[in-house]
Amino acid sequence: MYGELIGAFPDLEFVFDYPLGKKTSFKVGGNADVAVFPQTVGELKRLLSFLKGRFRYIVLGACTNVLVSDRGFGGVVVFTERIKTIELFGSILRVGCGAKIGDVLKVCRDNTLSGLEFACGIPGTIGGMVTMNAGCFNKSVGDYIIYVIAENGVYNNLNCSFDYRSSRFSRGETVFEVGFRLKISEQENIESKIERFSSVRKKSQPKGNSCGSCFLNEGFFAGKIIDQAGLKGLRSGGPRVSDKHANFIVSDGGTAQDVRDLIETIKKRVYDFSGTVLHEELKYVGEFDET
Repeated sequence: MYGELIGAFPDLEFVFDYPLGKKTSFKVGGNADVAVFPQTVGELKRLLSFLKGRFRYIVLGACTNVLVSDRGFGGVVVFTERIKTIELFGSILRVGCGAKIGDVLKVCRDNTLSGLEFACGIPGTIGGMVTMNAGCFNKSVGDYIIYVIAENGVYNNLNCSFDYRSSRFSRGETVFEVGFRLKISEQENIESKIERFSSVRKKSQPKGNSCGSCFLNEGFFAGKIIDQAGLKGLRSGGPRVSDKHANFIVSDGGTAQDVRDLIETIKKRVYDFSGTVLHEELKYVGEFDET
């Protein structure tokens, strides 16, 4: 079935029956038919162009904010993790979509560039971070972006449609490269900010297999409403609502369907309790049973 694909890209690595679920933050879920690992933006661009109309596919980074079905994904998973170039041009930072956020922060710290300290502790890749306009501490990554090179063109900041946890890229357009404009600062100040933000995270966020915040804070704090509904500690098989932060689901085993069932239970009980409709921050991959 995939012979045509492999023949068209003989220099790329393909892995069949790839354990996709084990790569996610939840550590649950099934396998993908095949995974492929382009190493440059050019390879990624050509690969996506070839896949369209021929194969079912998705593009993923570090899989930190996805829940994979126990049935896995019947198609091609394109991983961006090897497209991780980080280059400096004065205070401009040019970053490949697969670069890890932690690695970008190290480069910023070592070169006295300030602005992205708030992102310390956020797992995942730059591509995913930009796609969902990730942020915390009243800051978002879109505030520091000057351009994005993506599947359908080059965009300046205004054309990226950055909003709360969304952008034009969250509708399915793959990010290739990102340009950040940062500020020169004292290294001590940068390290102090990173330490402060890290400390806050450690105090408020639970340990364990979790994707981070499960639900969006859409004009309210989802964790607070879930807590008020009395759902801390609620369990569905292995997964449970964290006792430390109610917007975190921690997986202690079980299945991906268990996680999905728990999410749906939380949504229903919060709605019954307060009339509030919760929306997931995480993304689903594959097919799940209806609850």
